[in-house]
Amino acid sequence: MKYFLILPILLLTSGCVYFNEEGISSERYRDCIEYYDADGKYHCECDKNLIDYDDIPDKLLKGDE
Repeated sequence: MKYFLILPILLLTSGCVYFNEEGISSERYRDCIEYYDADGKYHCECDKNLIDYDDIPDKLLKGDE
């Protein structure tokens, strides 16, 4: 139900909402900070998306009922 409430908001603010590989964001490009720590492990810290595609059920994306 909350997705049906979010959808009109996204449509009304379509000039301020961008679709990227991981989800829907308010920024065109994600500001990720990538670095290696002292142990040589790679880290990538990115801003949160408004909606991640993993959070949306497959039925909603396919339009099945």
